[in-house]
Amino acid sequence: MSEYPPDRGGHPEGRRMTVDTAVPDTRAARRWARQCVAVGVVLAVIVALVASGAGGPGTAHTVSSWGLLAMAGCAFAACLWRSRGFTGRARWAWTVIGTGLLLWGAGQFSWLTRWPVAGAPDGLFPVLGWPGVIGLAVLLPAGLLILPTASQPLVNRLRSILDGLLIAVSLALVAWVFVIDQQLESSAHGPGFHRTLVFPLTDIVLATMVAYMLPLQRRRHGCGADLAFLGTGLAAFAVADVGHVYLELIRQYDSAPMVHLASATGYALIVMGALRPRDGESAPLDLPPGVWNGAVLVPYLAVLAALGSSVMFYAQTGQSHTFIANTRSLLILLIVGRQLLTQLENRALTRTLESRVTERTAELNAREQRFHALIRHSSDVVTVIDADGMIRYQSESMRRVFGYPPEVFIGRRYTDLVDAEVAMRLAQAMRQVAARPFAHVTLEVVHTHRDGGKRPSEVIITNLVDDPHVAGFVLNTRDISDRKELQEQLMHEAYHDSLTQLANRALFRDRAGSALSAGGEVTVLHLDLDGFKRVNDSLGHLAGDQLLVQVADRLRGCVRDGDLVARFGADEFGVLLLGEDESGAERVARRILDDLEVPVSVGARQIHVRASIGLAGTGKLPESDSPGDHAEQLMLPESDSPGDRAEQPMLPESDSPGDRPEQPMLPESDSPGDLPEQPMLPESDSPGDRAEQLMRNADLAMHHAKAGGGGADACYRPRMREGLVERLELESDLRAAVENGDLRLHYQPTVDLATSEVIGFEALVRWPHPARGMINPLDFIPIAEATGLIVPLGRWVLHEACRQAVEWAAAGDGRPPKMSVNVSVRQFDRADLAEMVAAVLAETGMPADRLCLEMTESVLMTDTEANLEQLLRLKALGLTLAIDDFGTGYSSLAYLRRFPVDTLKIDRSFVERLGVIADDTALTDTIVRLGKSLGMATVAEGIEEFGQLAALREMGCGYAQGYYFSRPVPAAEAGRLFLEGATV
Repeated sequence: MSEYPPDRGGHPEGRRMTVDTAVPDTRAARRWARQCVAVGVVLAVIVALVASGAGGPGTAHTVSSWGLLAMAGCAFAACLWRSRGFTGRARWAWTVIGTGLLLWGAGQFSWLTRWPVAGAPDGLFPVLGWPGVIGLAVLLPAGLLILPTASQPLVNRLRSILDGLLIAVSLALVAWVFVIDQQLESSAHGPGFHRTLVFPLTDIVLATMVAYMLPLQRRRHGCGADLAFLGTGLAAFAVADVGHVYLELIRQYDSAPMVHLASATGYALIVMGALRPRDGESAPLDLPPGVWNGAVLVPYLAVLAALGSSVMFYAQTGQSHTFIANTRSLLILLIVGRQLLTQLENRALTRTLESRVTERTAELNAREQRFHALIRHSSDVVTVIDADGMIRYQSESMRRVFGYPPEVFIGRRYTDLVDAEVAMRLAQAMRQVAARPFAHVTLEVVHTHRDGGKRPSEVIITNLVDDPHVAGFVLNTRDISDRKELQEQLMHEAYHDSLTQLANRALFRDRAGSALSAGGEVTVLHLDLDGFKRVNDSLGHLAGDQLLVQVADRLRGCVRDGDLVARFGADEFGVLLLGEDESGAERVARRILDDLEVPVSVGARQIHVRASIGLAGTGKLPESDSPGDHAEQLMLPESDSPGDRAEQPMLPESDSPGDRPEQPMLPESDSPGDLPEQPMLPESDSPGDRAEQLMRNADLAMHHAKAGGGGADACYRPRMREGLVERLELESDLRAAVENGDLRLHYQPTVDLATSEVIGFEALVRWPHPARGMINPLDFIPIAEATGLIVPLGRWVLHEACRQAVEWAAAGDGRPPKMSVNVSVRQFDRADLAEMVAAVLAETGMPADRLCLEMTESVLMTDTEANLEQLLRLKALGLTLAIDDFGTGYSSLAYLRRFPVDTLKIDRSFVERLGVIADDTALTDTIVRLGKSLGMATVAEGIEEFGQLAALREMGCGYAQGYYFSRPVPAAEAGRLFLEGATV
């Protein structure tokens, strides 16, 4: 729906009262065209019948009368139909217009037919004549006035009525002088004739009203076709009524049907206009100003014509006439009324203009005040300097930002008020933009505050000399002291450690690169605290931070002022020694170690700190690169002590008794997850790359010192890199082996000591390297742990072991052997471990009760709640859980009772000393009895002699593994052991 906008006087009449509810229809134009054709055909038939005179004058009168009444009824129906598309005043307006047209048509019908009525000599004319006059002279003007239009206020429409009256009365006077008076002299006419003059006069007034409304409506809204048809129809009415008056004047009524065909045409035009769809696509009417001015003068021209006619009448006759005198008096009254309306409109317009000027002035004042307030409280100081360098404007913010009153700047040269260097830079910048209007340049200078402080400032100079409102250079000066301080702070934070305020790795590298560029001896010390992870775990991170701060202070005290101490991260520090050779650097390292021997006070505790230090100097850097030197290298994880044990899942027994260590000895990381291997970049001749190489060499030496037990220093030697290169190559080959399926499983049988039968196997991974042969699991399992390859590797081992067990079951009695598979701590860190195991069981068809997952005691001791949840989810699948290498960790009886463990596997270190050391025999017996008391099965590992087997049987141990029974063997040989039911 669309609403009429408010009129020019600001009255939202149409918006509140009238809504166009017509629904657009793409077929409306074609439908309207068909309706117009139908109306035109009916009108043509009427015209043809009347003009042809077929049937005689009576028939012409009948056709003309009934055709006129039918057209009036159609106009009434069309106006009612159009009113349905509106609400409010528009609906009422079209209803009133349609009613007026119907009454006027009925009046015309009664005059033409003189329909006989009993007791009335003039027939229907007295009954319908006066309603017809009311319809024409009252209802039609009222409908036009009610019709809302935003383009023409009510005062304008009232003035259009007066203009129409002026034109109509003037034309009546002219007609009187030249036509009517002559006819009146030759024949007698009663008062009825004078009443007929009302009809054409009213038609002229109505047409004038529409003529004023239509152009304004189209000029503003691009529509108004309905008014155009209505105005044309009213003009046709005027033609018919003028003809009717003339017939009355000459008393010739035979031509009345022909004359009133103009009225029928007018009704037809109104029907077409009312039925026309409101598409709003008419082009706005844009008439020249001269046309509008001429239209305003039309009533006055008509009045002048009337006055000229009256003067001519008086000159010819020498006397006046009552009609002429009355008409002139009426014209005077109409002119006075029009002037009063014009005066009212001018006063309203004046008030509107004054109101707008007042509002505009207030708005400009408000904007000016807002501008001054913004300038006054702005962080920018605005200065306007003319082309001669004189200050013409200085904002009030100068006082707040730099402490100077703005008055001292007005009328003085800006360059005389600032430092010489600042004046020179400002003058240069102004010359730079002087040749380009509206150009700007930005520079940073240092201004002096009134209190004497130096304030870094940003100045934006804009050339507005050609702007008449400014006529000068505009300087926007901003105090950027806070920004500079923030930049310095950010720069400090970017190159310093936030905890210890030492330099960080980036600054250390830059300083080392600069020192290498300058030449001379440069030595890097890489220091790592031993056992720092235990401090964090036991005393908390706050205590660890306090320890690091005190260590940083001690390091500063052990070096010279020109040397640099940095914190690389966590518990790693670096020292950059300038001008010290290797021997001097060793003395500094020992001084640091000696200083750290003194306990560190953290709260109420005394903490003994040890450190491992690696040294690398420029003497060990290669002079030039060679292709052989460009090998990527990996940083080994640091350890707290050489005896610390790392978690090693799926570790098989060694193939020979003599080369089987008790446990793989790998360094333990000080923090979980800090085992990523860092590639060492190729050496380069650039100072930055040489500094990075020097730092890597020191780091490598530090790991060498830590591997030796910690608490010592070590100097870098080129051979230290060889192990790293081998480790990198081994990692790359292992990744390829996992992806390509080059790994193999061997199976070591588990024997029931009561029956000596093989009841199951433990799956152990083997790697037959194509170049190196069989790789010891102790070499590649730690790499898989550190790199995360243990996750896909563990899934493959589990899937292959279950698949093999199901295959053996299909070849035997249908029941798979008990299959044990080791699970890594890294696998327990994954939340989807239970889902992965369930998926493998479903894929292979392995019964859950025939699968045993083995884990070390460290799983029970780390992240106990999370691991307990994992174990419960695994246990819910129906499988068996076992603790591997039991007795070597820190398990407690409380944990054994809490965790859903089914089997204890006694570590080989206890088994191999059975019968040799009495305490170990007793300890093994205690583990067996503990398992029985908790309802757990016990499995002894590493049985190599009959005496060990006999002792375990005597203790009541249920199951055993070891070389005494069988080495780990390939799947084919293990299958024979199981399928043949061998006893060992």
